[in-house]
Amino acid sequence: MNRFGAGDKPGFRRWYARRLYLAFAMLTTCLLSGVLIAAIVEFVGLSTPGLTPLLTLTVLYFVGLMAVESFRQFWTILSQAQRFANAATCAQCSSYGLFDVVFEDQTIPAICRKCGNRWRLS
Repeated sequence: MNRFGAGDKPGFRRWYARRLYLAFAMLTTCLLSGVLIAAIVEFVGLSTPGLTPLLTLTVLYFVGLMAVESFRQFWTILSQAQRFANAATCAQCSSYGLFDVVFEDQTIPAICRKCGNRWRLS
């Protein structure tokens, strides 16, 4: 069984779609974190006596970190997917995304399914 599940071919188009789904899940997490920050500030407030303001600021800090990290991951995943998509056209037959994907470090070796041309996406 490969990383795509049973019976799935590890093609570029499927990989690209899944990367976009993951990127926008990260963006949704970021936006929901922002809504959570606004809700915490609105409903709890910082003017109450005791330890409540300190606990509120601690929670706000960690939710803010989650928002920043999820936006960073969104941007990284999206820019990587777009960079690979820009290089996903076969130079010989001009077919887009018709190749099998073999994952390595920061490059993707590509073999065109139509003409057999080999190149690296980077």
